[in-house]
Amino acid sequence: MPALARVLAASGALLGCVAGASALACQAGDEVCAARVGNDHVLLQVGGRGGLEIDNELKTAPLLPGGAVKLSAFFWNVHWECSAAARGATGNCKQRIGERFAELAKEADADVVASIELADSASQPAEISKYGLPGWKQVDGPCNVGQGGDTAALAFAPGWEVEKGGGGCLRTDYDTRAFAVARVKPPSPVRGCPSLCVVAIHAPHTSINAGKDIVQDVCGAAADACGVAMGDWNIPASGVAGLWGALIGGTPPSLAVPDQRTCCWPESDHYGIFDHIATSIDGAEHVSQTVHPYQLLEEKPMKQHRAVSALLHLPGVASLTSLKS
Repeated sequence: MPALARVLAASGALLGCVAGASALACQAGDEVCAARVGNDHVLLQVGGRGGLEIDNELKTAPLLPGGAVKLSAFFWNVHWECSAAARGATGNCKQRIGERFAELAKEADADVVASIELADSASQPAEISKYGLPGWKQVDGPCNVGQGGDTAALAFAPGWEVEKGGGGCLRTDYDTRAFAVARVKPPSPVRGCPSLCVVAIHAPHTSINAGKDIVQDVCGAAADACGVAMGDWNIPASGVAGLWGALIGGTPPSLAVPDQRTCCWPESDHYGIFDHIATSIDGAEHVSQTVHPYQLLEEKPMKQHRAVSALLHLPGVASLTSLKS
């Protein structure tokens, strides 16, 4: 089978002739033909000499075998005590934990990271890039409540385009927590999702009654079925879908991972199955997750959660860079 035909068959594209040329002429390659893939990411044109023109967006879209798009995530609630050198945490805790955050993100080959309570103040997230991730684009989620507050932040590796971002509080009372949200375009197109709606969440212990309007403003249609959310949900994985509906809406995730203890140090005083990643993208696959040990305990990082690395494969668009008919 010619290379173009293999591509079209694999992607489910429809082949048709341009300017009224006959099907026979089109099949023979004597006229210019067009093939269009239904997800609006790909446009091919084949001339009479069999040359292949590929949309520039696709040329720079490296895909995994089988057409999957890699999304590697790293997320960690370091807890505010470390950032504030409070309740026994050392004065070096924030700097060392920030550096370890970057190290673990690099080990995971992360595309997206979410920090919870790695902060410069009660309501101002720390700049993640300064700890060893230069060139990353950050979206802050400050939650400012009275004399206190909470923080969450997202950061994206070079090559990811942040189209819009925002964040804020998830409740209007004492139990409020922070979130950050971004509408982003990954380096490789995802089938059915021109943009992704990515959320870093630090969920309240009660319920979510604020923030959905911000998600809708930032993400628009991407919130409906192109969402990825990660962080500290303060609930086991079975409860993620309900919180998702309250904040993001649209298609709920069918699975949240990992579903194991991640809270908190020291474990003799705390217990929680809290830290998960979930997606509403149809055809996405949770490939692997790593729940890391507690880090740098000599800095006395009170209530630190276990950090999580997770690898997702998202449905992609077949790469055509190397194909000629």
